[in-house]
Amino acid sequence: MLVLTRRAGESIQIYPSENIDPNMTVAELFRDGPFEFHIRKINPGQVRISIQAPRELTILRNELEINSPADRD
Repeated sequence: MLVLTRRAGESIQIYPSENIDPNMTVAELFRDGPFEFHIRKINPGQVRISIQAPRELTILRNELEINSPADRD
């Protein structure tokens, strides 16, 4: 589980990891159930979010994104 704090105007980006099998189906990606996003705490100007998702996905704060998914092809 990943826990992030976000402020107004900030975002989270989710996309396939570099090592994901290109033949993986959506059904395989969801084999353990749906992705879960939980709001853990709300403070003035920020929110704390936990994310439960398969390891085949990369989840980054927008300021850490190095390359867009299209750039990795």
